[in-house]
Amino acid sequence: MAIEIKIPEVSGEGKTGIIVRWYKSEGDQVKAGEEVAEAMIEKITIQVQVPSSGKLKVLKRENEEVKEGEVIGYVEA
Repeated sequence: MAIEIKIPEVSGEGKTGIIVRWYKSEGDQVKAGEEVAEAMIEKITIQVQVPSSGKLKVLKRENEEVKEGEVIGYVEA
């Protein structure tokens, strides 16, 4: 079962930004609550945490545009 990793809502208006960097790589094991990525939306830096433990699957790469609430990866149990 795969659990979505989403960009947190900062403004509540669906603003766009970019993935600044991933702290973990595709296939790495991650733990629930661990910070795995950094995004910037409206000049605000956001730390993205994983909701559960498992193997990381990356959908959006560094410097790719993202929207608040968008799925940027998955955690596969």
